[in-house]
Amino acid sequence: MPTFEYQVQKPDGTIENGTAISSSLDSVVSDLAGKGLQVLRIGLATNANDPLSQYSKPSASTPVEKPSAQQVYAASNPYDVASPTEGSKSEEAILGQRSYVATSVVGPLVGQVPLTVLAFFFRQSSTMLKAGVPIVQSLNTLAKQAKNAKFQAVVTELAQHVEAGRPISYGMQRYPEVFSSIILSMVRAGEEGGFLDSALESVADYLDSDIKIRNLYRRVTFYPKLELGFSIIIVIATNLILGVVKPGAKGLESPLTNPITWVFLTPLIIGIFLFLRVGLANPRVKYNWDLFVSCIPFVGTTFRQLAMARFGRAFGALYHGGVPMTRALVLSADACGNEYLRARIHPVAGRLEQGVGITDTLIETGAFSPIVLDMVSTGERTGNLDHMLNKMSDFYSQEAETRSTQLGYVIGVLIGLAVAIYIGYVVITFWTTNYGPQITNAVENT
Repeated sequence: MPTFEYQVQKPDGTIENGTAISSSLDSVVSDLAGKGLQVLRIGLATNANDPLSQYSKPSASTPVEKPSAQQVYAASNPYDVASPTEGSKSEEAILGQRSYVATSVVGPLVGQVPLTVLAFFFRQSSTMLKAGVPIVQSLNTLAKQAKNAKFQAVVTELAQHVEAGRPISYGMQRYPEVFSSIILSMVRAGEEGGFLDSALESVADYLDSDIKIRNLYRRVTFYPKLELGFSIIIVIATNLILGVVKPGAKGLESPLTNPITWVFLTPLIIGIFLFLRVGLANPRVKYNWDLFVSCIPFVGTTFRQLAMARFGRAFGALYHGGVPMTRALVLSADACGNEYLRARIHPVAGRLEQGVGITDTLIETGAFSPIVLDMVSTGERTGNLDHMLNKMSDFYSQEAETRSTQLGYVIGVLIGLAVAIYIGYVVITFWTTNYGPQITNAVENT
């Protein structure tokens, strides 16, 4: 049976570390709670001889210096790849980190894989693993089925990593343009928690939800974009007809058919595209962007709820799987997909190793709402933390999905209103230019 290490708080407030041998983590938690002890941290022992050797065991009151966001990125980049080890040339080709240009410039521009392809891959991988198919065989089968040449090569490489005894996340972290930090962190959490099949299914669910929201935005903005496109065509066609029927006549005036407009608009569009594709691939830029978005009313709350849902689900699964709480907190922060919140959570993870409870640790981040802290506190006191976190994730997922849908319809209405104003401007300008002077003269003569 596995050995668990734990840290508890006695009724008199003193902190005690210990180990227990049991068939499951739940039974250990129940036994400790039955003795009137409050569980602060529990997980599988990392060293059978000295289960707590990895912890320095300082006093709970010892202050911890919180590193800056830049230090967090430098020390905990989820895409850090270990140095290549000696081996054959074929192994060296898939070891080590790819160049910055390949991963952060060329990759985001031309190397991305459609979300539908990724969702199918993770869904099929989870199904095959749950059916008992070996992971190497699953990856090789899915590689043969992949129609995307880039993704086929990536999946083939993943199979080679697993066959060589390396985790699948090792291969994924070499392709940040294909596997986002959210995907990578969720897979890594599944590997360390022993629930890889469920983690792959969670990734597929996340991608399906993302695809659903994107399709909604495309659907509600399709008609306004169609109107805008046809308005440009109508303006150009009308001016051509007027030029033939009545040479010299003043036609319709439209900003979007004026070449000077596109002299300024084209660089702006290219700049926005490069920022979204290349700029946000940089963690520091992503941090500032997530901080900016979090300050936008309604939108910031929606993105924060999505991040909290992913955090809670990952943390609950890792805790239930027996992963040490400090490591579970770090992995869950990586899986939230928000660099601003991640930078707030990472620096306080060390407080858990000093005997501080998970609720007090999360309070120090300043990133969690009171309702989340209350649910975590309840779960911590009752020894049912994973269940409470999953409930919190369900609540936030439903709320964030509703908000995202509402936001999509609002954006569609705003774009439609902007197009209507633009078309109205074109019509009014044409009318006042051609018939305004005639009406004015008629009024004056009268």
